[in-house]
Amino acid sequence: MSELSREEIQKEIDRLKQEHAALDAKVIAFDEQVWMSPEDQVAQKECKKLKLKAKERMAMLREQLAKMS
Repeated sequence: MSELSREEIQKEIDRLKQEHAALDAKVIAFDEQVWMSPEDQVAQKECKKLKLKAKERMAMLREQLAKMS
């Protein structure tokens, strides 16, 4: 796999920030529901997992950027 440029890494971080924010909004919307169906509970759990994956990927990319400096 080829190395990504600083610009490509920053673009990916920006994309992941947007994805993380969108998932966070979904999780908050689920949290505000008075009652959740089993399907909603599964969807909320999946959003939380995806949100964590995005956060972990951002951290990895930021670390990669730091090493390039």
